[in-house]
Amino acid sequence: MQKKHRLSAILMVIAMLLAISIGGCGKAKDPAPTPVGGKTEVLKFGIISYLTGPAAPWGIPNYRSISMGAWKVNEKGGFKVGDTTYTWDVVVYDSKYIPAEGVSALNRFIYDDKGQFIAIGGGAVVAAGLPLLKENEILSLNFAGGGSMITNPGNPLVFRYNPSIEVMYASFLSYLQKNENVKTFAVINPDDETGQSGAEAARLIAGQLGMTIVAEEYFERGTAELSPLLTRVIASNPDLIETSYTDPATSALILKQARELGYKGTILLSWGPDPRQVIQIAGVHANGAYLAIAGPEEPQNSAQQEIYTRFIERWPAKEFDPNIWPHTELVPALTAAIEKAQSFDPYKIAEVLESQEWDSPAGTLAFGGSKVFGIKRQLLWPMTAYQVKDGKPVFIETFEVPREILD
Repeated sequence: MQKKHRLSAILMVIAMLLAISIGGCGKAKDPAPTPVGGKTEVLKFGIISYLTGPAAPWGIPNYRSISMGAWKVNEKGGFKVGDTTYTWDVVVYDSKYIPAEGVSALNRFIYDDKGQFIAIGGGAVVAAGLPLLKENEILSLNFAGGGSMITNPGNPLVFRYNPSIEVMYASFLSYLQKNENVKTFAVINPDDETGQSGAEAARLIAGQLGMTIVAEEYFERGTAELSPLLTRVIASNPDLIETSYTDPATSALILKQARELGYKGTILLSWGPDPRQVIQIAGVHANGAYLAIAGPEEPQNSAQQEIYTRFIERWPAKEFDPNIWPHTELVPALTAAIEKAQSFDPYKIAEVLESQEWDSPAGTLAFGGSKVFGIKRQLLWPMTAYQVKDGKPVFIETFEVPREILD
């Protein structure tokens, strides 16, 4: 009996540790030593991500890469404001991509964990948290859609530190115009704030490129049977079906089911799908599909190789995902802005961030978006194109950011 109790206790501890590291709310393990000597303080950086559910293939690499950036700052000894040295303590919460769960996590971050800076995943989750963010003057750098509903002059402390879907459309649709003779397309989105902003961006860029949207369709997140929706889409006879802000698993299902229904045109999975997951779900139907992702599957330069090496020191190489590239410099960029401002006033930091440039695995980055949103709060990040051929993702190119679209 004593051995059974002891075994049960051990299993409970293991379960608790897994819950903290993979799902739920917990601290991301920070390997960096605390600075020695002088006055030191710890700042909490919150990450509200989707660690479980259909959007987890986005959320897990995002929270990991943001954490890596914080650890990078700590490993260099932190940063100074005045005579005090600060390090970052990363606290992670699982929203499951459910707005109410995200608001609950944001409440805990603000009132229990006393945090000042946060990254929130998902436009619908950010939108639900806007009142709390505004009331408490929290500076947020979010990996989220939401378009002008989130990014506007009325939300000066709300940044979006994810690739811009406007940049993706401007780059990729132009490429498909030239290489696949695409003139018309259908847009499929989840039926929420994020999805609405995806359709808004598609209309904007389609107008600029002289293309025609022949269908806009929406689905409830978590829907697996998409044949009725796709039957309507195919009836509109688009040259291209694109999945906009659809989560990775569902976008692969759209690809598979559209081909099963006989669609022969071009298909673009346009928001960061994991190529391996797409091929696993869609099988032979994945061949020919285009994928718009945040970066290459394998390192293409020394900066990317360094990040990849740091990743596989902590997590299995098979879990590396291209979604990791944009977010590794999020906390270092914020840190540089705080150091320059020599202040924790969020408005002063936001003013620095608006005009700041910094290095990343994809080159020099900055915030933009003044033409589209009336304020520079959208990260300008180049998108990478792949196409599935013979069951494997084949690198096409990483497009230059078309700055004239946003600024």
